[in-house]
Amino acid sequence: MRLVIPLIGGILISDIIENTGTLTELLCCMLVPVLAMTFTSFLYGDKLARLYGAGLSLSFFLIGALLYSHSMEKVHVRWPDSKKSYTGIVTEWPFERKASYRLDLMLQDSCCYGKKIYLYVPKDSMAISTEPGHRVLFYGSVKEPSNEGVIGFDYASYLYRHGISGTLWVPTDSWRQLPASEKPGLRVKAVRMRRHMFEKYREWGLDGDGLAIVAAVSLGEKRDMDDDLKELYSDSGTSHLLAVSGLHVGIMCSFLYFLFPMFMNRRGLSWIRELIVMTAMWGYAILIGLPVSITRSLVMFTTLSICRTVGRENSSINSLAFAATVMLLFDPTALYDIGFQLSFSAVLSILLFEPLISGILKFRSKIAMYVWNLISVSTAAQIGTAPLVIYSFSGFPTYFLITNLFAIPIMFVIVSLSMVLWGVCWIPVLRIVVVKLLSFLIYVINGIMKLTVSLPASRIELTIDEPWKVWAIYAIMFLLYRWIVEKRIRRFVQALSVVAIWCTVVLLLSFWAL
Repeated sequence: MRLVIPLIGGILISDIIENTGTLTELLCCMLVPVLAMTFTSFLYGDKLARLYGAGLSLSFFLIGALLYSHSMEKVHVRWPDSKKSYTGIVTEWPFERKASYRLDLMLQDSCCYGKKIYLYVPKDSMAISTEPGHRVLFYGSVKEPSNEGVIGFDYASYLYRHGISGTLWVPTDSWRQLPASEKPGLRVKAVRMRRHMFEKYREWGLDGDGLAIVAAVSLGEKRDMDDDLKELYSDSGTSHLLAVSGLHVGIMCSFLYFLFPMFMNRRGLSWIRELIVMTAMWGYAILIGLPVSITRSLVMFTTLSICRTVGRENSSINSLAFAATVMLLFDPTALYDIGFQLSFSAVLSILLFEPLISGILKFRSKIAMYVWNLISVSTAAQIGTAPLVIYSFSGFPTYFLITNLFAIPIMFVIVSLSMVLWGVCWIPVLRIVVVKLLSFLIYVINGIMKLTVSLPASRIELTIDEPWKVWAIYAIMFLLYRWIVEKRIRRFVQALSVVAIWCTVVLLLSFWAL
């Protein structure tokens, strides 16, 4: 936690400051003496322990700022005003829009090699036949991402943070496919494999909402989910169930551990089983495109696996912080991904608040205790994600406890059956039975969602209009948590101080607006 917090701080500061080559050079010059100071204080041990801690925190702060500045410097491109010919490789399946198809391209020209752009083309047979790995030649003037025509959303920053350097719309006669001259890379192979598995689901009898949900929870493919289905799960407070996350990792690891019991009781060989399971899980994560939720879960599971192998205790919060540190070091722009924010805030909130909530009541009945634990986990997760949900979606689901109480066990069965389906797919009778069960369970869970959303006041319209208010809410929540745990009144006073500062800032801004 002492490393990831300054790392996040450096990314935030770098985003606030204009990202230029000068900033990157300045950060490099600052980082070298700080690292030297940190290493020197480390060698002296306890004598310079405080200096070492400060130097380590400052180093990660500068590293975060440097990495984010460098990533933004690479993605920003000054495109020529005149039209030019470009060649690119398609990296995803065409994304259908109302009046066009969007092609995700990685350019291959020497002047802009490796830059990613969105190419919008008319709906025709050539666009439909385009596949990942195909080479495309087009003629036009690429534009930098802009917010033109977009209200209430910084679309340009969104594209830049996702590595998109430009956008362009071309008519049919200004682009064409080229024969592929290179072997497809690992990413393209994974995309094609996901689509092949998706088509297998369709071939086995899944269709409509059933096909869309099974593809989402097993392959991470959400492109075939219509807006109404996404809105249904969002309004009911269960959209997190559609992400490939810790639930899926837990189920798959249980299956894999069950397949390798031979190493469980042999000393010195348990690491082989752990290595096989983790290799299989990371292979699966690469296949589905390394989404944030499963990457976070796998880093935590891998840390747990290593600790178990070497006989060391594992700290869940430290594992979570380690996962965030690793992911941000590889991709600092992930901090601004809503999936990253919701995933880590939900897990951190569960680790902090779930023990407090579950300890309020105790039941002798195992069923009652299971239900109460389920309610505790759902409540803790919603506490941690509520500020982000309200800020991003301008609302909050009222009956999330009811929907999660029924939806989580059903989704657990759906995920398990989607894995069983691949094991029995070569037996027609069993395959048909599993497909029928999946279709029925998805019909049931969707019915529960629709019933819940139809209830009065199922969604409260709330708005948080500034990012600093989200940070203030989290500061208040953390201080109240420390007050409950430490039972020190000063924590409560600090929480009230944050509230007072908030009110003062709002009054000053209102006065300034007048």
